[in-house]
Amino acid sequence: MNYRHLFIYFLTLFPIAPGLYSCKSTKKEASAYVLTQDPPFSILEAYSQPWTAGIPEGGSGIQLHITFETFSEDVVIQTFFFRNKKTNAQLSPQNRNKYVGYFTNMVRGDVIMDSDPLEEAKNSPPKAFPFDLKDDEAVIGYLQQGEVKYTLISEIEQKPMLAYPQSNTKNTP
Repeated sequence: MNYRHLFIYFLTLFPIAPGLYSCKSTKKEASAYVLTQDPPFSILEAYSQPWTAGIPEGGSGIQLHITFETFSEDVVIQTFFFRNKKTNAQLSPQNRNKYVGYFTNMVRGDVIMDSDPLEEAKNSPPKAFPFDLKDDEAVIGYLQQGEVKYTLISEIEQKPMLAYPQSNTKNTP
């Protein structure tokens, strides 16, 4: 094989190699999320409830409420994955067996929009969502004996939207 053929070979392989490498790393990252079939807890109630603020600047989102009937003392509920979003699970102050996930509908403010393609290339690509979920499914991420585990829950009831009223900012009697 002469040097010209070798040069052409490397010239065609060089642009393809980074793409193949990135596909391999994506598969490895997605395989880190393995669902367990028999979680160490049982769920009493699971529902979602969309909400919207009374003013345009107030935003909107969905709250995911999960009340556990029982769970082991060595379990720490950490995250919720729901409708292609991830959030931290927060313990409800009213009920120590209830956790709430707050998913807000926010527009990304860190996106660079420019007529120069080199400036727009500085945007980071969105991360792939690790689960293929239906609208009434969620994944609970929890810590048990130092190991992070995930389990799927289905048939999440959707309650009617909460429309928070517009607050009156003027001091009128």
